[in-house]
Amino acid sequence: MKLTLIIVFAFNFVLVAQTKTNLEIVDSLIGVSISKINSTQIDKNQNFEFKFNSPQEFSALSNSVIEKMQNVGFKFNKDENNSEVLNYSIKNILVEYPEMFRDGIFGEYLVNRKVELESSFYFSANGNLSKVENFVYNYSDTLAYEEINSVQNIAYGFTSPEIPSEPFFSSLVEPTIAIGTAAVAVYLFFNVRSK
Repeated sequence: MKLTLIIVFAFNFVLVAQTKTNLEIVDSLIGVSISKINSTQIDKNQNFEFKFNSPQEFSALSNSVIEKMQNVGFKFNKDENNSEVLNYSIKNILVEYPEMFRDGIFGEYLVNRKVELESSFYFSANGNLSKVENFVYNYSDTLAYEEINSVQNIAYGFTSPEIPSEPFFSSLVEPTIAIGTAAVAVYLFFNVRSK
């Protein structure tokens, strides 16, 4: 019984400690935009035709958008003669690592990660268009430099921005500090010992 509890606790800790991938963050930002759409004054009981008006590179995300909308109660059909249309668009997804730094003098390299989703939606019914609602959602955190490759997905180009290079000043100063510290330690060792 004790062993089972320890294994379950350890497994739980590993799951909690995992870093979200860039795609998972984009997906969660889409969920936030769907929550905003859900809060509008619209009758979700009617059947809508869904139109995903986005650049080709984001087309794979249409299933996620539909699933999230269905989860909050929207109903869709494939009838192109349907007069009720929900138009959703992802205008841009930006993933970047704007800054790289060290955690302390000799600590590991860390990078700031920023993810931005720019989207919009509008309804059309019987030839009438609702106001276009534009959204911009941001997410930022810090992750270890060595985790960058594991949070990107080469199948989705927008999740793999340019990786920052190691700062020149940091790579030059740290060996100098290490050599200087060793030289001072040797000097003190022999100086104190001779007295």
